[in-house]
Order: sequence, then C-alpha cells, then structure tokens
Amino acid sequence: MTPDGNFPEPNCKHISASVDKDPFTARMRFHQSWYRRTVLNLDPGPNPHARGELYGNMLCAQDGDEGKNFLSPEIFAHAKDRFPPSLGSISTGRLYNNLLGSQTMCFNLFGPLKDNDFATRLVRRLPGIPQDVVVTDLLFEYAPERAVHLRDATSFDAFVAYRRPNGLWGFIGIETKLTEPFSQDSYDFADRYARWTGGERWWWKSGAEVSFKDKSYNQLWRNQLLVYAMLNQPSPQFTEGYCAVVFPLGDAACKKAIATYRHLLLPSGARTLLEWPLEVIVERWNPALDSDAQRQWFNDFQTRYLRLEASEAAWRAFQRSLT
Repeated sequence: MTPDGNFPEPNCKHISASVDKDPFTARMRFHQSWYRRTVLNLDPGPNPHARGELYGNMLCAQDGDEGKNFLSPEIFAHAKDRFPPSLGSISTGRLYNNLLGSQTMCFNLFGPLKDNDFATRLVRRLPGIPQDVVVTDLLFEYAPERAVHLRDATSFDAFVAYRRPNGLWGFIGIETKLTEPFSQDSYDFADRYARWTGGERWWWKSGAEVSFKDKSYNQLWRNQLLVYAMLNQPSPQFTEGYCAVVFPLGDAACKKAIATYRHLLLPSGARTLLEWPLEVIVERWNPALDSDAQRQWFNDFQTRYLRLEASEAAWRAFQRSLT
C-alpha cells in the first residue's frame, strides 16, 4: 500500500474477517494499517492472536520497543513509566505493538496533560466539567484500594484529580474506547457490590441490579460504581466525581451501550456519567492550543484516529482487491 492508494502489501492482513463484524471496526483497523505504512513508513508486525500472521495494524517488536506506537517521545515515556515493556504481558504487548489499541489512544490523547497547567486549560473545556477546576494530578490505569471499594480489578484508563476555589476536591475517572466493546467479562451483583446499595445517594433506579450482568455495559456500570464508592467512603478524599467515556462517534455500538445503560440511572447518577466523543474533544481543545508543539501533537492525533478520509483512496483500492 502506497500513498497513492496502490494495494495490497504482500502477505499482510488489513482487516480481520473473524473479528471485524462491525464496519467501523474494519475501517478503523484499515486506517491504522494505512497510518503505519504511509505516515510511519514501517513494516507490519505479527498478531499474537492470529498465529503470528502479519497484520497491518501491528508493529514488529523492535518498532514497538522504540515507541513508534506513540505520538511523541514524551508520551512514550509516560507509557513506559506506567507499563514497563519488561513486564512482557499480553496487555503490554498490545499497548506497544497494536496501533488499534484503545489504551495506546488513551496515552496519545492524555499524555501531554501530565503538565497540570496545560491539563487545567483543556479539562475546563470538556462537557460537564466545572469551569473553575484546577488539575492537580493525572494518572493512567488507576484504581483506589480494592479492599475498601469494589474488591475487584475495576480501574480507570485515565484519572484526573482536581481542586476548586471553593475548597472542593474532585476527580474524573475516564474510560477510553476506540473500536472494542466494553469488557465482555460479566460479574454478578455480588455482596462486594451490593454492600453499596440502600443509601440516600444511590445513583441507580430501584431493581436496576437485575441488569448488572449485561455484557454490553457491565464494565461501564462497574466504572461508575467505582466513582460512587470513592465518594461514599467514611472519610472520602473527594467531594465530587465523574465517570467519563471517550469514544469516536463512528463507534455506534459504544454509543448504544451508553444510551441503554443510562435508562438504569436516576438523575443524580446521570449527571455524573459524561460522554466525550473524540470529535467533540477536538472541537473544544483546538482553540486552547498555544504552541507549535501542542498543535503538532493534536494534528498528529487527528490524522491517526479521526481523519479517515486520508486513507479513503487506499480503502477503496483494498475493497476492489477483495472482489
């Protein structure tokens, strides 16, 4: 595949027939393949879930180890600090080698916000967030102490802590999605979760627990329940909190799952569940960028994840090759 749309690359798969049932997933996987070839100018890498076959959205081990999956050396450094490549786990391999990974997108989007002043300027522009927040910290893959919260492995992809001039402390627990559904692990509404019910501040409608196991939004429910648990500790560190979901508007399945889940919420809970489409984030953040480096990062982000028209000629050529 070349910039003029000529296709294909030999011995390389650009979509997964067994996985990409959703047209948006197939299109986004192909776009990542195009990005690797035409922007990064790198060879494809092996897919560990497909017997090592070469996939266009995968990087080879050396390119992954060199941080080619990230938009800047600084963002790569944040990823290595949180997930050292030496861990060698499947999830770590996905972070460094799979261009389609949502966790990689999380670092590429929020990594520059490790600067609290810059983060404050951008976070204030996000829908549903108070305009006077002052960001004090940003963490990746964060969860508070399990024993006094949900007693499970629920965590946030990104976590923003902030203070406000009135003395309140708050936070945003962020889940990022690119193409994959919410976790397909399903949990019963067991004692570890049920112990939080019954309070005056409960966010869910009466009887909503019977739908807790629904795989389409069980992870989202646990994310928001973790926010609730953090705010309802005997001596809570935070006074207010939000659960936010970041996703591209093309991901209709994610949007549908959120909408279905919202029907289980009382107004008090609905106010704490925020939806941040990537397209809205771009619209809100673009005017706040005030340096060439910031604008370069955000332009690169949009090319990588949103400007599918850039790969349209190659996509059409690929479709013709299948007929």
